[in-house]
Amino acid sequence: MHNFHRPLPFPNHHPEAYLSLAREPVFEPGKHLALEQPTQCRSLTDLGYANSEIQTCASTFGYSNAFRILSSEGVAAMTEVCEAIYDNRNDSLGTGANRLGSYARGAGYRSRFLRDFCDSVDLAEHLSAIAGVELGRHSVPAVACGINYAPDDITRAVDSWHVDSVNFDVVMMVTDPAALKGGEFQVFEGTRREGEALLGTSGEAGGTLQLPASRVSTIPFPAAGYGFLQQGSHIFHRACRLLEKAKRITLIPSFEVLPAHDPDTTNTINMSDWSDPGINAELARHEVWRASARLEQLLDAIQLTDEPQVLAAAIRVTVDRLTQFADKLEAIR
Repeated sequence: MHNFHRPLPFPNHHPEAYLSLAREPVFEPGKHLALEQPTQCRSLTDLGYANSEIQTCASTFGYSNAFRILSSEGVAAMTEVCEAIYDNRNDSLGTGANRLGSYARGAGYRSRFLRDFCDSVDLAEHLSAIAGVELGRHSVPAVACGINYAPDDITRAVDSWHVDSVNFDVVMMVTDPAALKGGEFQVFEGTRREGEALLGTSGEAGGTLQLPASRVSTIPFPAAGYGFLQQGSHIFHRACRLLEKAKRITLIPSFEVLPAHDPDTTNTINMSDWSDPGINAELARHEVWRASARLEQLLDAIQLTDEPQVLAAAIRVTVDRLTQFADKLEAIR
């Protein structure tokens, strides 16, 4: 029986394309973490979301400014691991026509240090307090521990305007931001629908046009080991192009709302088109796990006096996401 208040464990095996590091540091929370609080947070209301939209979200939290996450020892260890993974990056061109050019999803398969960092209870509790909702490491390994590197072609944005396919994520600078020219991280001060309408895009696909400068905020990183939290499925954001070739590494750990029966905005339908090894089995595990939690909750809620129509409606709502995902899998050729 799964504990639906804890993240779904990683699979017992991993795709052959992901090469595990032979040597790496051992993650020690007391040594590698230096968790601090953000000094500023923006809510979904601040960004223009209507109450009717916010009611479907797990939290009113939008995004924070950058706060310290890693100690100096943590930065050194994280840099070592991310640099070691560089030669085992993903092969595809990203999740959309103009998106990531150099990245490693599923980095938790490659590195035990990264997996333990993303699985850290201390980190999850810290982020939960900031977001105002219980969070845990995302159950889809491809996005649970991700790394973005600078693209070889610096005329390309590091990552173009988009929203994420997951509820919450952290963007943490691993390399020294003071050494970079360009490569800033920016958010759109509006709703995802406004951003998509202005760019003529659809969410995760990415857009390369410019948004009105008056409605764009840049999030500064004071140093390596600092990151910010965002409700990524609702924050329109990008990482700008570099103006000079440089090493730029960011870690993107993703999180989902717990317990597992709570509302979830993970876009498994979109993610099923990704080329990552094993992605559809990972997504199936996610949807089956969360459906199991909803079914267990429904089992406890059913009354012997419930009318058939009420029971049928409750069952359909409980398994609707799982059924939709199964339909999408059947359509893949």
